[in-house]
Amino acid sequence: MEWGAYLLTLIGAVLGGLVILYSVAGYYHVKYYIRRREHPEAWKCQPRRFLRAEQQRQAMWLSTRNLTIGGLLSGTYIHAISLGLPTPIYFDVSDHGWLYTIFSALLLFVVTDGLAYYAHRALHYKPLFKRIHHVHHRFVATTPWVAVAMHPVEFLIFQAVTFAPLFIFPVHYLGAIAVLVYALAFNIIDHSGVRLSSRWPWQGPTTYHDDHHAHFHCNFGQHLMLWDRLHGTLRRVGRRYGADVYGGRGSGGSSGDEFVRYE
Repeated sequence: MEWGAYLLTLIGAVLGGLVILYSVAGYYHVKYYIRRREHPEAWKCQPRRFLRAEQQRQAMWLSTRNLTIGGLLSGTYIHAISLGLPTPIYFDVSDHGWLYTIFSALLLFVVTDGLAYYAHRALHYKPLFKRIHHVHHRFVATTPWVAVAMHPVEFLIFQAVTFAPLFIFPVHYLGAIAVLVYALAFNIIDHSGVRLSSRWPWQGPTTYHDDHHAHFHCNFGQHLMLWDRLHGTLRRVGRRYGADVYGGRGSGGSSGDEFVRYE
């Protein structure tokens, strides 16, 4: 093994994730939490809730630590590919053509989003929630620094479901990078705690995931609300939710309760 090349790959992968975190999170932190802090009712999803200073520092530390772990893993994966690790990742569009290259990137996005939903929902089963996922839910009022502030086991679970499809079907390396960068950047935005809507029709507004933190056991999806709609775990009007209401469908109400409209 060429240790010099391996080390450079690790450094590049770690820095790549941290640059995305600190640039995207830093932008929203300065724009809203510093410059507009005095008027939270105008922009904040939960205007009466703010993280304490020590919680903010903890979120930054946990996110930094986890993305460092992620960079070490992805850097190792990249270096292994350079040494001949057999994977379906390809580097020349002519291997499969433009149509498949575009389709496979979209497929990767949908598959990883679905796997993230099921992994996230599994983490909300009572034993896993209490032992692992509760770390992330200590941040009821989200900020951009909360995106990957979680138990390291949970982070590794999400890493696993994200990288698993890359061993199953061919994807161009640029398509894989685009999906991974998109997922991280929009996870940071979705955790920003700022009321934002997306220009992309498939991407839910930030209130969709913020409600997950405010109400705990509902809205398990990452980017697409499709999976929550299919399984009835999207928050419904008239039902009670909270840290003690497991299952994803709330309590009370009736079978005819409508889903909350996120626009």
